[in-house]
Parts: sequence; structure tokens; C-alpha cells
Amino acid sequence: MRILFVLLIGSLLTSCVDLEKSAQTEKIEAMNTTLDSIENVLNENVFDSLSSIQVNSYDVESRIKKHYVSDTINIELGRKMDAFKKMRKSLAPLGKARRAIESGIEEERISLKELLSDIEGSNGERAKYDENILYEKAKVNQLVALLTDYVLTKASASDTYEQHYEDLNEFSLNLLPKNQE
Repeated sequence: MRILFVLLIGSLLTSCVDLEKSAQTEKIEAMNTTLDSIENVLNENVFDSLSSIQVNSYDVESRIKKHYVSDTINIELGRKMDAFKKMRKSLAPLGKARRAIESGIEEERISLKELLSDIEGSNGERAKYDENILYEKAKVNQLVALLTDYVLTKASASDTYEQHYEDLNEFSLNLLPKNQE
């Protein structure tokens, strides 16, 4: 009778561990799916012309600073220039943010792979698996927040560039002496 009781308790404990392991692996798979989605959105939001926009923006600003002289304040021009300058300054952090997201995705894939391997192999402290999963989930959520900020900043910079570049470029070219064009 005791042997039957011990076997019954042992099988119950084993099945509970298997259920916990299954739930933990499902959470890790969900995070891997989220990483795939982050990577897809990042690839859909490539800023191909980032360097050309930076150069064009700098050239326009430089021409206006160098050649614009006025004794009156043009509020519309000032607003356009302010928006354009803010847009240009947001471009450098945008490139850094993209690289940070890309490296974060790769680091997180490695961490999740190692954690999944530990869980499946029952390596390390089993009591800390859930804590580790929560930690990795927080890192994935941080990547989602970085991606959201990247996409919004990119859209804002693109809109500002498209809205003001033609007008400001034409204005800056008209400021040049006729023999410098």
C-alpha cells in the first residue's frame, strides 16, 4: 500500500512539473513570436534615405543661415525652419535607435533560446524559471516600446521633411547670388 501511495504522489508531482514546464515554454514561444513581429515591423520601416535627408537638410539650413538677412521677422519662415531643424536633429538618434533595436532582438533571441534550453533540460534553479521569464518579458516589452518610438519618430521626421523641404530648398537657392547657383 505504501509503495502504491509513493508511486501515486510521485506521478502527481511529475505531471505538475510537466504542466508548469509546458506553460513556461508557451510563454517563451509567445515572446519569440513577439520578437518576430518586432523584426518584421522594423524591416517594414527602413529609412533608406536617412543620410541623404540629413545632408539635404543641413545644406538647406546652412544656405539660409549664410545668406538670409532681413530686418523683419517672418513668422511662417521661422516656424518652418524650427520644424525643419528639429526634424534634422531627430535623424541621428533615429539611426542609433534602429541599431539598438536590431542588436536587442538578437540578444533577446539568444537569451530566450538559453532559457528554453534550461527549462526543457531542467537545468539550473527551477524556482527561478518564472522570475527569469518575467525578466525576459520586460526586455521584450522594452523592445516594443523602442520600436514604437522609432516608428513614430520616423513618420514624424518623414512628414516634416516632405512638408517643408521643397519650399525651404527653393527659398535657400533663391538667396544665393546668381553666379553661385
